[in-house]
Amino acid sequence: MLKIGYIITLLSGIGLFNSCTGTFLNIPEVQNKFIYLERKESIYGNYLAGRVAHLRRDYDNASKYYIKSLEKGLVNPDILGKTYSILASKGDIENAVKYANIAKADDKDKSFVDTLNAVYEFKKGNYGFSRSILANVKEKTYTKLITPLFNAWAYTGEGKYDEAIKSLEVLNNNETITVYNLHAGLISEYFDFSDKAEKYYNYIIKNNANDISFRALQIISNFMVRNNQKDDAISLINKYYGATNLKEMLTSLSNKVKQSNITTPKLVKTPEMGAGEVFLEIALLFKSIPSGYEYAQLYMSFSEYFNPNNDVAKIAMADIFEERYMLKEANKYYDSIKKDSEMYYPAQIKKANNLMTDESYKEAIVVLKKLLKQYPNNFQILFNLGDALRVSDNQEEAIKYYNEAIDSIFYESEKYWPVFYAIAISYDKNKNWIKAEQNLEKALTLSNRHPQVLNYLGYSWLKNNTNIDKAVSFIIEAFEKAPNDGVIMDSLGWVYFKTGDYKNAITFLERASELNPQNAIISDHLGDAYWLGGRKNEAIFLWKQALSQKEDSEELNKKSIKLKIKNGIKHTNIHSLKDEKIKEALLQINNVTQ
Repeated sequence: MLKIGYIITLLSGIGLFNSCTGTFLNIPEVQNKFIYLERKESIYGNYLAGRVAHLRRDYDNASKYYIKSLEKGLVNPDILGKTYSILASKGDIENAVKYANIAKADDKDKSFVDTLNAVYEFKKGNYGFSRSILANVKEKTYTKLITPLFNAWAYTGEGKYDEAIKSLEVLNNNETITVYNLHAGLISEYFDFSDKAEKYYNYIIKNNANDISFRALQIISNFMVRNNQKDDAISLINKYYGATNLKEMLTSLSNKVKQSNITTPKLVKTPEMGAGEVFLEIALLFKSIPSGYEYAQLYMSFSEYFNPNNDVAKIAMADIFEERYMLKEANKYYDSIKKDSEMYYPAQIKKANNLMTDESYKEAIVVLKKLLKQYPNNFQILFNLGDALRVSDNQEEAIKYYNEAIDSIFYESEKYWPVFYAIAISYDKNKNWIKAEQNLEKALTLSNRHPQVLNYLGYSWLKNNTNIDKAVSFIIEAFEKAPNDGVIMDSLGWVYFKTGDYKNAITFLERASELNPQNAIISDHLGDAYWLGGRKNEAIFLWKQALSQKEDSEELNKKSIKLKIKNGIKHTNIHSLKDEKIKEALLQINNVTQ
């Protein structure tokens, strides 16, 4: 049997365990290479099973196996810390508190344990006790932001309005003044001090409109409706139509306001819901910081603990899961958002994107077609549908939806170039090069000569043996704009190949292969260059590799490759460039990159 210390040392050696922080590295490439260890009678077996589950971000199984290890006697600060952190991130606050308090005696950093206990006591209604616990945390983020907000809502729970507002005063500065006014308004609302709430909300509207979040817009418009200011609420929402890309969310919010009246319930009705807004605010702050996602998830779990029905928080939590490549967990949150919610549209769009990332194209298409019924003639849904159908090789239907997306555009602008580029690819795959070329030219103009469009046009002409000089000039321009793009590097290597310069063809195609090692077309091209460059064994190896690679494999002529493996290349057409400037540009690229 291997001792646990040896096993961890072994994992450190292969780069999976960080011995400084005591954590497994989050490396998506290795996550699926491990299986859980089902050694129910072994303390270390449970521990290792927990670690592997933790590595795979399978928090349910990670916490289960860690708890089994603890129950069997393997109790130490490391396992305890991981256990209560995972439980907290899952929203299981009660059990997280249990293990956090066991760990507290030996825990060097008690800040998170104190925060957990404060949250737990607040939820139980022990507001004063929760304040006294959080007072132990002296970190700047707490003293300047978290603690004042938390205390304000704890005082609110005790019915102490003046103390609550006084607690917020530390936030009444340039950096956090919007947060100050928003929570002061919410607390004033809770005490039915409508005049005071209106004062705080009006300050945000008049002085900090650029900083207002969608959640703040929901809160303020809700207040206006309940105070017989429906027209003002609609006017406020309408201000944001031209300034944001949240058209569907704003439309939904506007419709909800129009259907509401003075009897509409408050969005934040209890101190607990107010605390939920606090931790939503904090989670979004950490989410905006590089490497802050673990903290963001923990604070978002606190927000959900206090108010499980806040759809803005659900979207934010799902986004955190997406950033950590936990797409199925993200989609569970999206599925929990109902049709009448302002967040339903973005939730379904993001769910479909996640399904596309997972290559679940049929499911994504079902989601998008269902959403299109609720939001007809919606550019984004139509465009995404086209993409889903194109990558699943249903080009005719993809073209149909791309055209509908283009028809929905009120005016052509730079931001719409991707749809013309995408439909061009579908036309090309559907053997309609004339239409493809027309749309590529449109995309080229709208995108201000984007390197992807330049490369697609140039490579296509080169492949079709037309417009050779222009094709090469486009590929050179694309390379100058994106010199580290593997696909563009491949096109440049293919230019050298097609002009008979096999030495430079090999140089650039090898670089392209380094940048895109799984690309079948690049492997095929490099094989061709090797063969005509006299490296025949390597050529055969690359051709065989191309047949086994998935990336761009649909573009391969597999029959042709098999013939090359058997017979090699007998002859190839060499293109002659007529424009001396293009010849000189190729020579300069070669000189610069040597």
